[in-house]
Amino acid sequence: MITLVKVLHTILFTAGYLAIAVVASVISYYGRPELGLGIILTATAMLVTRLIHSAVVNRRHKRAVQSVRSAEASAAAGHTRTYSANVSESYEHDALTVWSLIRPAESAVLLSNAQRAFTVPGTPAGVGEQQCFIGRDGSVSVIEVIGEEGPWWATTRPISPGEMNSRSTYRLEPTSTGCTLTLGTVIELPANEVLAEDPDQWWETQMRPYLTRIKEVLAARQA
Repeated sequence: MITLVKVLHTILFTAGYLAIAVVASVISYYGRPELGLGIILTATAMLVTRLIHSAVVNRRHKRAVQSVRSAEASAAAGHTRTYSANVSESYEHDALTVWSLIRPAESAVLLSNAQRAFTVPGTPAGVGEQQCFIGRDGSVSVIEVIGEEGPWWATTRPISPGEMNSRSTYRLEPTSTGCTLTLGTVIELPANEVLAEDPDQWWETQMRPYLTRIKEVLAARQA
């Protein structure tokens, strides 16, 4: 449609220019050559100006289209910037005890600022399971379990609209006095974007309250 409009516009403009040239020639023929010359020069100047303007607009349009296509190609080719970070905490409890606390979706009410948390109905237990969390501020997030071997590790990804492309891992390792829980993340951003903070500091700030709360809940259950 846009191409058709451009073609019609070009035809009409050219026809108008030719008509003005004919009028200028007639005026010159009937004794007013200076007026005819002025008319033809003015029309020619308008034509040249239009051609220059069209060339500039077309060049900008082509650059914009190429930029969008390059961005889409980069995304399709997986041109991204990857960040990773880990944070750990040790507990005087075995891995199964810690796993039994952190694995159910409903535990998020005890361990985070979630007001309500539940497994999404219809999703399977284990891999493919989706968990929904409703924050006290009304925010909603959903994660999906994409890998799991209880009580040792699990990997999840967010599936809420607008969430960053990321993966979170929960890894439990036995120690002489209990176990250590390590929370890891891998975040992928477009190549032209940069994480605003140091990834390790950012992840520490995000997850330290969660790790501390696990210790508090386990201690309260033991008392």
